[in-house]
Amino acid sequence: MTQERAVRTRQQVLDAAAEEFAAHGYLGTTLLDVIRHTGMTKGALYGHFSSKEELAAALIEEAGGELSRRAARAGEPDTAAVRALRETVLDLARHLREDTRARSALRLAVESPHLDRHDLGLVQRICLSLGDAVTKAQAGDASTGGYPPEAVARLLVSVFFGVPHPVPDDDTEAARQFDDLWAAVSGPPRDGWAAADPQER
Repeated sequence: MTQERAVRTRQQVLDAAAEEFAAHGYLGTTLLDVIRHTGMTKGALYGHFSSKEELAAALIEEAGGELSRRAARAGEPDTAAVRALRETVLDLARHLREDTRARSALRLAVESPHLDRHDLGLVQRICLSLGDAVTKAQAGDASTGGYPPEAVARLLVSVFFGVPHPVPDDDTEAARQFDDLWAAVSGPPRDGWAAADPQER
């Protein structure tokens, strides 16, 4: 019974924290806000999470993991690639609308990427799965042209989930991302869009 109560308490804390983080972001939320939201004592909360950082990291890990798994479904075999990509994007959008933990995990991953315990951040993991799915969809649909799959994935994530992507590490990366996004939104790509020099595109 005690273990069941502990599990319920932990879930209650995560739900309350998710609502606070989703509404106010990482910097705008304090542990006191979460404690007030739950109506618990400080001791009850600290029995599960020792800091705001630990609480936010747990949401990114658990709710973000579910988002990553859902994104990966776009690349599952035996499904028409375009339909799989479409269904996955719609599923992710629906999940974010309906699940506060998912919304908080995504916001936290964008605002405080240092809290993500994975080598690749949550947004990057989602974009990677969607990029793979875009590649498959393009292979089976000649009408899509040859737009950069990574750029298309980033646009999908931005448009459907409202995610501002992390700032590029340097000017070279920023220029590459701009060129890829521009290719994805401006007319049919010319042969050789993948050339290293943007002037050759």
